[in-house]
Amino acid sequence: MGDHNERREAAGIDERGLRAPAAYSIRDGATGVLTLEGELDLAAAPELRKRVDEFDGESLVLDLTRVTFIDSAVLKELLRARAELSEKGVRLVLASVPGPVRRLLDLTRTSELFEDAPDVDSALKRLSG
Repeated sequence: MGDHNERREAAGIDERGLRAPAAYSIRDGATGVLTLEGELDLAAAPELRKRVDEFDGESLVLDLTRVTFIDSAVLKELLRARAELSEKGVRLVLASVPGPVRRLLDLTRTSELFEDAPDVDSALKRLSG
């Protein structure tokens, strides 16, 4: 496992009352897998960009299993990642695309731009074969 720069924190109580936990997490999973969780919006976009820019493998799987929402800023980062990684000869696969994310990709007619797989294992098998 790699670096765990997560934006998830436990809920807490401060002088203003209850403090909600951060809404998203981006962390390294297995080799060549980046695990995204929660609500990915404008606040998550820079971290996603940083992680993709730092990636130096031959293929990258984005595990979206636990993603509940993405906004246009994150969609833009996914599209940018696809284009820039492709220029470097790196394959990008979206794994376990949940309904809300699939709906955004379909509505924006960008779903056909991404290679996807039903789960991380299938994505890794496809990339190794």
